[in-house]
Amino acid sequence: MDQTRRGTNRRLQIFRGIKGRYVSETADLDFDPAAWNEEKGHVDELLYMARNLDKLSQQMDRTGLAFELKGDEQVILVLGGSGIVELKATGVPDEEGSRGVGFRVTRGISYRAGAHNGTYVSRREVQRIIDADGTTVITTHRVVYTSLKRSRTWEYGKTLDVFHSDSVAQGWGGSYLGVSNRKRTSGFIYRNGFARSVRDRLVLALAIADGTLEEMVTALETEKAQLERL
Repeated sequence: MDQTRRGTNRRLQIFRGIKGRYVSETADLDFDPAAWNEEKGHVDELLYMARNLDKLSQQMDRTGLAFELKGDEQVILVLGGSGIVELKATGVPDEEGSRGVGFRVTRGISYRAGAHNGTYVSRREVQRIIDADGTTVITTHRVVYTSLKRSRTWEYGKTLDVFHSDSVAQGWGGSYLGVSNRKRTSGFIYRNGFARSVRDRLVLALAIADGTLEEMVTALETEKAQLERL
């Protein structure tokens, strides 16, 4: 890495897109060693997990899982102290736009979730926590939430929309999964400090379910190579 490039503006053309999932972005990246190290570390971490899914799954504590795994289903994350959050629409629909259907994985790679990108009418919405003190399990087939009071499952095959919020409540973030069999969009919550880890594992699970894991690895390898050329 050439330290003389500090402060120079680098334009990167990232990944061309596979199956409409990974989206090409052109990023203006002002070279900053701290930002470079953080981004490079994030890409390396995602690559390691994507290449070692069996090992990652074996590290998960499955003791006390409230549901049976199906066939080749693997556990990607067991998240205690979680909860359920729902979006509640208020007022009239905003006909001028629709809710986003994708989210950024790293600086240069975005992911669009859902085999059938649903059409949404944007509404003024509020976030409402409807349960807490439960466990969310991310697997390669679905996300399952269970507590003493409630349970909820989001099947990837029915996913129309995936997006995140960093302000569900003070110190809490959430990941929402809009699914075709449920009218109201809901998701699961976690402490903000776990956000990147949770979201990285969710995007890996989505890529496995969609059959685009190899394309995701290729995209990450491309970004890693471009970062190393800065």
